[in-house]
Amino acid sequence: MSELESMSVELRHLLDRAEKWLHMGLAFELDTGAGQIEQTEYVETALRAISEMKARTASSLLNVAFLGGFSSGKSFLISGLQKCLEYAPIPEAGGMISDQYIGLLHSAAKASTACPATVVPVEEDGEKFSHRGFMQVRFEGESNWEEIGNSPSPGTVAAYTTQDPRVIADWRPPRHRQLRVAEVEILLGSACLPAKLYDLPGHGALNPEHERIANAAWATADCFVYTIQATHTLSPVDMELIRRLYHHHLDSGKPVIWVMSGIDRAAMMNVYKKAEWKDAIETNNAFLRNEFPLKPGQADTFIGVDGFIPVSPAWEALSRWHEKQGERNASISRESMSRMDKLRKALTDIIEAGAGRQHLTSMARETRTHVLRRHQALTTLLASAQTPLNELSDRKNDLSRRLTQLRVAMAVVRTHLETSLEGHARRVDRSFEGLEAYLHHELDAEIRSADLTKEKEAIKIETRKEKLLREWANDRGPRTIWEDEYKDFMNSALSLVRETISETSSPEGLATATSKVDLQQLTIPPSQRYRTSAQDLVQTISGIVGVSTPVLTAIATAAGLVGSPALIVSGGVAVLAGIMYGTIRRNKSKSTALDHLRKEWIENLDKTAEHYRGAYAYAVGGRGTLIIDRVDELLSERRDELSREIILIEHRLAEPQNADRSDLVSRLDPHCQAGEKVLAALKEFI
Repeated sequence: MSELESMSVELRHLLDRAEKWLHMGLAFELDTGAGQIEQTEYVETALRAISEMKARTASSLLNVAFLGGFSSGKSFLISGLQKCLEYAPIPEAGGMISDQYIGLLHSAAKASTACPATVVPVEEDGEKFSHRGFMQVRFEGESNWEEIGNSPSPGTVAAYTTQDPRVIADWRPPRHRQLRVAEVEILLGSACLPAKLYDLPGHGALNPEHERIANAAWATADCFVYTIQATHTLSPVDMELIRRLYHHHLDSGKPVIWVMSGIDRAAMMNVYKKAEWKDAIETNNAFLRNEFPLKPGQADTFIGVDGFIPVSPAWEALSRWHEKQGERNASISRESMSRMDKLRKALTDIIEAGAGRQHLTSMARETRTHVLRRHQALTTLLASAQTPLNELSDRKNDLSRRLTQLRVAMAVVRTHLETSLEGHARRVDRSFEGLEAYLHHELDAEIRSADLTKEKEAIKIETRKEKLLREWANDRGPRTIWEDEYKDFMNSALSLVRETISETSSPEGLATATSKVDLQQLTIPPSQRYRTSAQDLVQTISGIVGVSTPVLTAIATAAGLVGSPALIVSGGVAVLAGIMYGTIRRNKSKSTALDHLRKEWIENLDKTAEHYRGAYAYAVGGRGTLIIDRVDELLSERRDELSREIILIEHRLAEPQNADRSDLVSRLDPHCQAGEKVLAALKEFI
């Protein structure tokens, strides 16, 4: 058993313990009012979350985003990777045989994937997720998923993943025909790879909702698979997406796997008795290395030693068909020629190298948060039950005083942190002073001498501009400054939380209360009810750094952060800023007059600087605001603890005949101790 498999088994055991502990805790009533209802609902929500995580402990250890042009073979490749591509020969008139392949997603020679689609492994057994999985869709403007069914027909899959009017009319039910699909999921049992596979529309997708979902996939992906057909070679048209991928790789360090799919369609020998796909792969590798040359001594982490991996999902599917026909030699030959196992190994290596561990620790951290909140509520109940009846009035008065003190402090803490964040954001923003002049100095002459009507020269200017922006962020300070500022801001926020909680805790409970809050607790994203909306963040950041509200709104909308139920900003600021700026950076002119084009491009440099600065400001403000919102949540939980204990005391004082709580204490004390052990085990795992 590998180390990762051992971790997965251990986490599964810890999730079972946490689930059992939460179930048993439902037997203890906290009070007879709304607090009990709220706690019961919370525990039920936590149990559902843990149940979902148990299904992911061994099945979703990697998030993979598949990129490429339209009809580059992404959908076909995903089906093949999960060994869910079926070869189904169709007899034709005259004894001819036509090849048909049935997969998880729709594949076609023309642009096929019109919306983002995800294949999600699940561990649940049963017919629902068997064979080609269970399909569900989410329509634009809706938050809930609509179930389509198990192993849908190829026509049904096409009807929801493409925009072909005829297919939609033939295969969708009438109630769905006028609805636009936002995204599709295939929930797959017994998946070959423990990885969530994102099939993103070919570059150039115009639908804002699809763009938002695709950007979220970029942010959450652990690695990327760039796909091209063996019958094609890379061209300058592909470079817009590849350049974005290159910069994202440099900022995030996320690995990229290059795949040439469909080598079966380019297997014809040339005059040198060499398969045509081999020429194509050499051409593509040379093209990439020419576009992204290495500096002396620089490791090639982007293209890699081998460059494109040649594969044929079709040959592997044909191999399984030969196996069923009893044609063992033909099966072995086709499987070897497909090279699909080499691609699976590349993805498995990424899981083993650390991505799998990160997913498991993330689940453990989320579970610990659920258990901790319930444990705090039960320890409050225990403390109340252990307090002698003649001390309850004094205890209630003391708690009321602490509660009033905390309510006042909460507003002060938020104001203090918001003021502090403003200072940090302004220091980062000041590092962009002079960016406009720098871009003009470096690019004006180059733009004036370029023939911008030619795609190759326009791309060359774009590439140079993006390089200058990256160099500015790395060499002139914004990136380094933010890293230092963020560390200071985090430490300040943690100190404030601990100080505020300590001032509302009794001396005997002080150590326990403050030790429950650490940096890990602080960096957990706040729950939805505490998150600042994207619209409010736009207004705040605009006021701090002076970037216009329309510019920030455009950045946030392009990044998919406006119009969402809540704001979630994760990952490094440089990564997020790159995603947001990358979605709006290019405004193609309709003009064909060369002089006018040059003038537009030079004038656009000022907008470029403002947009890049705005993207950084939004990213900085977003990450800082998440911390402030999380502080709010932690202090609110402490406030609720105090309120709950006051209610419990009032119940005891109102019914002195029930003052003897020895039975409750005898049952609750060991349960709280068991919860401490679960929390300790989860913390050790993390």
